[in-house]
Amino acid sequence: MKDTLLKPLTNEDLEIFKKEFEDFLPYEIIDSHVHLWERDIFVKTITKERLDQNPALDSEIVDGFRIEDFKKFVKEAFPGKKYEGIFFGLPVKEADLDICNKYVSDACKKSDSYGLFNPTADLKEIPSGFFKDRFIGFKPYPDLVDYKAPEDFSKLNIDVSMFDFISRTVFEFCQEYGLILLIHIPRAGRLNDRRNIEEIKTMGKKYPNIKIILAHAGRSYCYSDINESIKYLKEIKNLYVDTAMINSFSVNKVLLEELGPDRLLYGSDLPIALLKGKNIDINNRHYFVTATPKTWSLSSSKMDLNSFTYFIYEIIRALKISVRSLNLGKRDVENIFYGNCNNMIKEIKGNF
Repeated sequence: MKDTLLKPLTNEDLEIFKKEFEDFLPYEIIDSHVHLWERDIFVKTITKERLDQNPALDSEIVDGFRIEDFKKFVKEAFPGKKYEGIFFGLPVKEADLDICNKYVSDACKKSDSYGLFNPTADLKEIPSGFFKDRFIGFKPYPDLVDYKAPEDFSKLNIDVSMFDFISRTVFEFCQEYGLILLIHIPRAGRLNDRRNIEEIKTMGKKYPNIKIILAHAGRSYCYSDINESIKYLKEIKNLYVDTAMINSFSVNKVLLEELGPDRLLYGSDLPIALLKGKNIDINNRHYFVTATPKTWSLSSSKMDLNSFTYFIYEIIRALKISVRSLNLGKRDVENIFYGNCNNMIKEIKGNF
């Protein structure tokens, strides 16, 4: 991880934590969505197009985010809190997933944490020592369907089905042990794509023991991404969502109203959430705004860098506003940031 992202927090950042989050957040926090990797995972050339379009491959991030980087940042950004994570690698087509998974396993053993295994799209055999290696589920990714993955990240796997990148082996193993399946859904319509909705409903019905988590709440960064589709999802009892990179109060409010605080998991998407900026909604479309100009964001070199704070703080700020607007209690906040995820871990550990 480049030092530019891990430099000490500014006084303004620390003041935000002290004033807005110190009393709001519980002492124990589990971040359900954290990527870890080292630069040596890349075994294929990363094209300029991919570098320009995928935030995870941005020049400030691509060199890696190690467990030591995670610990260093959260210690400074969340003083006085016990901040832990569920970890997984960077499942992109340029990466060697064996190296990814080995690093995550080692990091989890070192930090007494748990991780999610990044499977190939056609995984047919579960690795021996899966649980011993501290894995409690899987994080598949649509980008790994090579024959359909476009160079243009903005058109992420337009024709891909979730059943293209999650093998039957993964589904059946998760069902047997009640594991986590964290899904980054494909297709441009996100949760407004009827095919995606039907596939999620099929999974929930066929595999009721799986803890299905929609990453980024199904990529619902805008109110328009979730306000209609939520009615189709609320009846799926084994479905959860995480808050990774969601900066919208409106999205969180809908999720809390319809799914309830027991099915919402706090997640950040570190290290992307280490960047300073915010996700915004313009005319029902999502845009990144960043302090440092990026090819994949809205920005300006004339912006005052000191006026921005971390995406991770904007995630928590949006959650706090939505929680307060619904008059949710301290116990609900504890469940969102810790209890829901911790209960999953305890239940899974009891199954193996």
